Amino acid sequence: MLIRHRRLRSLLRYIHPEVTYTLSHLAFRNMPSLIIKLLREDLVLETKLFNLKLRNPVGVGAGIDKNGDLARVFIELGCGFHVVGSVVLGEKRGNPHPRLYRYPERLALINALGLPSKGASYVLRQLERISRRRESAHIVANIAGESLQELVALSRIFDRADSVDIIEINLSCPQYTRSDFHRPDIVEELLLKVRSICTKPVLVKISPRIDTSTLRGIVRVCERFTNVGLTISNSFPTTAGFLSSGVGGVSGLPLYRLSKKLISYVRALSDVTVVACGGVFTGRQVLELITKYNVSAVQIVTALAYGGLHAVSNILKELKHIVRGHGDQRC
Repeated sequence: MLIRHRRLRSLLRYIHPEVTYTLSHLAFRNMPSLIIKLLREDLVLETKLFNLKLRNPVGVGAGIDKNGDLARVFIELGCGFHVVGSVVLGEKRGNPHPRLYRYPERLALINALGLPSKGASYVLRQLERISRRRESAHIVANIAGESLQELVALSRIFDRADSVDIIEINLSCPQYTRSDFHRPDIVEELLLKVRSICTKPVLVKISPRIDTSTLRGIVRVCERFTNVGLTISNSFPTTAGFLSSGVGGVSGLPLYRLSKKLISYVRALSDVTVVACGGVFTGRQVLELITKYNVSAVQIVTALAYGGLHAVSNILKELKHIVRGHGDQRC
């Protein structure tokens, strides 16, 4: 699959990432179901995320579908789950251009979008439209805010929504002005408030730049609550003077090794639920994360920026081929 990505690199050098981002979203959103079914790769490789049964462990992570406009597409494509967001309370425009930069030779991106969102109300309307067509896929709402109050309010909103199954709290956006979200005492305060009004499973999405002492503290906090786990991890914060905000997040293949290192550290401490995210481009990587690192599910993001919808179908196809080659395994 990575060979195919190499063929795209020379072409991508000549197309601005904002152009491909906008055009791909328009194309995906308006793609007829018949065409999606031609790309679909049915993979029944049942696993569980908290108390929810997934038809397979592969889903699209936050950042691709900011507002729920593409949920139908990825569900019909055969994903086991789909993450919408990051969602904020009200409409937010995000950062001015330029805000994306591509490194084709490394299969990486720098993203400084600035949490653009049409707001929670819009997202809920979009998800309600496809709630009856979800098949066996589950919806995760990734929420973001600059205060604990915003995150608690969003948790309450999506906990009441029948169209959402899991809430993922983004504590690690490189665009945040607040820098203390990773303090274990702050995480505990947040989860106490969220758990008092929210019954759905919760994922805490952390930064790959976290130090081991802080990570250990967050793991211990998560262990104190029922149905609370970690998404490891987000994009890597970096300075980027060529982007409007001056700060961005690196995503893509370079993060894969770092994500595995963090997950391995967590696994040495705890059996807390972990969802892997960062640098996943192949079915073999998915299988490695599930079998060797005992993650419950795997999110893909940057692979879609380079491979489009084929990235999902190719990963599912490769994963199915590998599993069938080893007998009728289940995750």
